[in-house]
Amino acid sequence: MRKPVVVFILLAAVHACGIAQRSFSDSSHLGDPAWVRQHIHDISTQEVWSALDLDRPGCERIRADVAAGRFAGAAAAWAAYWKAKQQPTYITQTDHLYLDTDMLTGHAAFRVAMERTPEEGDTIIVRAGLILNNVIRTWGDSVIQFGQHVDFNRAIGHSLKYGFHYWMWSRPLIMAAVLTGDQKYVAKFDELFNEWYEQRNSITNTIPNLDVVYYELGLGVRNRMFIENYLLTNRERTPETHERLLKTVLAAGRWLWELQRWEGYRPGNWQVHGSYMLVQLALVFPEFRESGEWLRLGLQRTMEHLDQDFFPDGGHSERAPRNYTLATYLNYRNLAYLLEAYGARKDVSEKIRASMGRTIDWWITMVTPTGEVPAINDSHRGLFPTMILRDGAEFFRKPQVYAILRTLPGGKGGGIDSLPPFTSRHMPASGFSVMRTEWSPEALYLNVNYGPAAGFHTHFDMLDFELYAYGKALAVDAGIGLTYDDSLYTTWYRSTRAHNMVAVNDSNIEREGVQGEQILWGSTPSLDFFSGVHAGYERFGIRDRRQIAFVKPFYWFMLDDLSCTHGGDTLSWYFHSPDSLLTAGTGFVSATAPGIRVVPAGPAFATRRGTGRAASTTDRTPGKTQDVGWIRFDQISTGDSLSQFPILLEPFRSDTAARSAEKITKRHFVVRSPGVEDHLYFTLGPYSDGTVETDGSVVLLRLREGGGSSFVVHNARYLRYGDTILWNSATPSSGEGVIN
Repeated sequence: MRKPVVVFILLAAVHACGIAQRSFSDSSHLGDPAWVRQHIHDISTQEVWSALDLDRPGCERIRADVAAGRFAGAAAAWAAYWKAKQQPTYITQTDHLYLDTDMLTGHAAFRVAMERTPEEGDTIIVRAGLILNNVIRTWGDSVIQFGQHVDFNRAIGHSLKYGFHYWMWSRPLIMAAVLTGDQKYVAKFDELFNEWYEQRNSITNTIPNLDVVYYELGLGVRNRMFIENYLLTNRERTPETHERLLKTVLAAGRWLWELQRWEGYRPGNWQVHGSYMLVQLALVFPEFRESGEWLRLGLQRTMEHLDQDFFPDGGHSERAPRNYTLATYLNYRNLAYLLEAYGARKDVSEKIRASMGRTIDWWITMVTPTGEVPAINDSHRGLFPTMILRDGAEFFRKPQVYAILRTLPGGKGGGIDSLPPFTSRHMPASGFSVMRTEWSPEALYLNVNYGPAAGFHTHFDMLDFELYAYGKALAVDAGIGLTYDDSLYTTWYRSTRAHNMVAVNDSNIEREGVQGEQILWGSTPSLDFFSGVHAGYERFGIRDRRQIAFVKPFYWFMLDDLSCTHGGDTLSWYFHSPDSLLTAGTGFVSATAPGIRVVPAGPAFATRRGTGRAASTTDRTPGKTQDVGWIRFDQISTGDSLSQFPILLEPFRSDTAARSAEKITKRHFVVRSPGVEDHLYFTLGPYSDGTVETDGSVVLLRLREGGGSSFVVHNARYLRYGDTILWNSATPSSGEGVIN
């Protein structure tokens, strides 16, 4: 039975000052403690019944009891009304209980899915059984054996207490109830809900000015479980429980409405969660007089985020490929599901269906050949949930996803759908580009990250990369630990030196306002090329231009040009690899095959090596970490000069003869293999050395013994080799051909 691990997502708002809404505008009632106490914390019985539109059909008995002041009778009448009400039923399906894979589906479809993955169903029953005995996986890896009663004010960590009050740990009870039909699971949920309700106003916060119960993410997430359980029949559910649930829903709707109304649009995933819940509350409880306004405002804010938070290429503004992209994407996927299930706002669901499929395309681009999500910024590594891709193929009409699924572990794609027309893809809108040979697990793959800062979720990295080849991760970023409470989160995971890039004096780059500049890209069958500059070390008078040439399907040649104003700074080129790397000449090589050679071209650099933590590539469960070795090449800057790191990165499938790399000039490098010389010219504009003349950004001349030589040029109007014109174009363009 596969052991589920709780993935730590969503909780950045709790960790970072300025991200969660911890103060309110003067217009908002949320800044008035007396109003909050009366209309949210301690809603009276009279008020909750007055908040309902009891003139609706079927509410006659409730209305009569309320008018007569028989509130216990009104609660019993509501229970009968709720049981008889025709409404959709649904449940959150997950991928092995991972928290960022919640996808709404019908009860029957959920049971069929669990029949196909019986080990997951078994896990659900086991976890539900533990909860029956008050053994709760509160958040992260924290598992607590509570006594006879659950203490919802239990001190379980700085941020973890907020995660506990998301109630995601309760999902196995709902799932087990749907799978088995056994009332004991719903009864236990109701019991826990009542205990929580009685304690909710005495919960102490661990972060100043941030209530554990009444804040945006808590309300936006917790009520999903409350609703799904409430939609299940419980023959023993008491009238008091019904009334408490109504008060809880009313309080959540009012708090979220006040926040969304008066604080306006705010970037980030947290407002999406809050606005989504406003919509769900309105759809499930249209009986509340305020629900129409909840629906209007919730949809307004979610559509603002749809328009402003997603890049045209499908990437999400927080630039975390798994955690926040996945969680936000699923909010929209599930929102469309709810609107269609309740027959509401077809225009909104159609807009979601028309736009969110771009995120599926973005993931297809970013996913590694081994099926992992890159651990970039605040993102866990781990296998991408194939159920999300399969659902996306159907939900957003993306048949090419089925072809991708055939190439991924556990994908089992069907049909004969064609693979995407691209392998490599440039995505400057979101600030990622990917170089890839093909779509098999053995493909060579490199992603490069150069986008804008995305607030708290951004690491101190720029122009960094991850590299996979022959079914292995060979260069990785650190990602994050399991939770933000990890002591290494700030000191290591986010740091510049934990990424595959050049660090200056082992200090962090300035990240706010810094992104890749002067970006160049070109792709032909034989050569992909990327170039970008960053100014993150301007305080040292240093700018780094990184150029990457992917000579397909053999190797990458990476050139870092560091323009240095001052002298005496330590420049360190970092490479983090799960592989064990051995010293080999002036560079390093993997101890076993398949592996990679990391070879400087030109004079030897001083080297160092060490170990750090990174998102795991061996246990590909999101949130797992492992020790990963790093190597680095060092040099000392000199004033008013150009320092370079020209590095050959050569993956190899078996222990074959290694390529060599030589520096001819600062623009001209040669990579040699038996019978072949690859001459790489990093020209970046007009260039002439008497043999080669071009205005392109990069040139590859492949000279073969015995003939068959060829060329590639990117972004050029002309290329001359000796007396021969190889390329002539009216506008800058890329191409390749033979050298006669």
